[in-house]
Amino acid sequence: MNDAWTVFLAFASVLVMTGGLLLLAWRHGRLGIASTVLFALAITAWVADVAAIASGFHDADGFVDCRDACTLTHRVAVLGFVAPPLLMSVGAAGMAIALVVRGRDRRRDA
Repeated sequence: MNDAWTVFLAFASVLVMTGGLLLLAWRHGRLGIASTVLFALAITAWVADVAAIASGFHDADGFVDCRDACTLTHRVAVLGFVAPPLLMSVGAAGMAIALVVRGRDRRRDA
């Protein structure tokens, strides 16, 4: 298995685990809190990854052209650069769903 598949599987795993955790939070009535935490963590991870890439920390910026010589740092850098924007959008969607459900519950109770 090459590096691209490793990164793809890690990306898919993060997305599936995040979806499962948000589903669990929804079932327990905590989707808004979980989505907000996810959004904040994704922003933090993305900012940290961009800082590592910009500073050249352990050649983190070399993930673009490492080809067959990719290290764990390169794989983590590309995952940290690609995954957080998607997780931010998933977190924002979760917050929107929580707000809509809360609004419907308030109208139903009134």
